[in-house]
Amino acid sequence: MSAGLAIQATTDLPSLPIAPWAGLGVTAGWAAATLVAGGLLLRRRAA
Repeated sequence: MSAGLAIQATTDLPSLPIAPWAGLGVTAGWAAATLVAGGLLLRRRAA
């Protein structure tokens, strides 16, 4: 949740637990991992 909220921040950046660009990277990583896992499950079950 901190990563997602950090993406939206525009003020008081030094007090954030994670930087906005790092938050975007974390969010993109989770999305990519979910897509890969879904693709593997789909391939496995539809074979």
